Amino acid sequence: MKIIKNANLSEFLWYKIGGKAKYVLECASEEDVLEAVSFIRAEKIKKCFVVGLGSNLLFTDEDYEGAIIKLVSNTKPKIILSGKDVVESFAGETLDSVIQFTFDNNLVGLEWAGGLPGTVGAAIRGNVGAFGGEISKQFHSAKVIDVSSKKLVVKNLNRRDIKFSYRNSTIKKNPNLIVISASFKLKKVDEAVLGRSRTTYFSNIEYRKNKHPLEFPSTGSAFKNIREKENVKKVLDAFPDLEKEVRIKWHGKVSVGYLNKRLDLSGLKIGNAQISNKHSNFIVNLGGAKFSDVCSIITKIQETFMDEFGFSPEPEVEIVR
Repeated sequence: MKIIKNANLSEFLWYKIGGKAKYVLECASEEDVLEAVSFIRAEKIKKCFVVGLGSNLLFTDEDYEGAIIKLVSNTKPKIILSGKDVVESFAGETLDSVIQFTFDNNLVGLEWAGGLPGTVGAAIRGNVGAFGGEISKQFHSAKVIDVSSKKLVVKNLNRRDIKFSYRNSTIKKNPNLIVISASFKLKKVDEAVLGRSRTTYFSNIEYRKNKHPLEFPSTGSAFKNIREKENVKKVLDAFPDLEKEVRIKWHGKVSVGYLNKRLDLSGLKIGNAQISNKHSNFIVNLGGAKFSDVCSIITKIQETFMDEFGFSPEPEVEIVR
């Protein structure tokens, strides 16, 4: 475990926004995480938060009076085969490292996540998804620790133990649970199928390069797509021409990025934060953006939706105060 005092979070997080944290505890193994929790208890630190790359997090510019446990990958990735079609990984490894490992072992199932920035632990916690895939579909089991327990014990949780929902899970709902490793149930395939899966993987990466503003820091989609039936109906009442898009292209949901663009919100700039013209559900940091800049844009979008449709979209970015 590496201890960094008075760490500037803007240097550690994907969004490049955040104040100073009293401690950042970098953990590259399961043992490191247990040591970090023990350190927090010994120092009587009352506040802690676990991050990976921080690619879906927005921290305030205020100082964080506590400890950030940052899961990081080691020089040698901690990824193994724990069965003929089960891959186990330390929570700090990137999802992309796991995908490469699966391909090397003729396993498929995670190729939909090509280009997604994030760690294994974060993927489980937020039930990450893209292109019709979700991590819950490949999830097999996870090792977690409960920091609220008097005795630090590693627990094994399976599919029945972790309840997944859209961009959510039991882990995310319970801040006392820390994922230290996870395993995925995949499919053993021949070279032909593996080749097609690789093509999907690279195609999704190329799509992100072409459609997403990767040249600037962001948290990816700022808002969850509209999926509640009553709210989808409100959108269709306002824009009936979208019925086919909702039914076929968006699989019953409504794209917030599309709506932001249609409502002339694309390009809206407050301070050094801006709604991207390339993908209108991304709020990018043009350089030196502040927490308040991003929050002002989030509020503007929510107010516009309320005026237009009678509801506010739900943020996908997690705000940490």
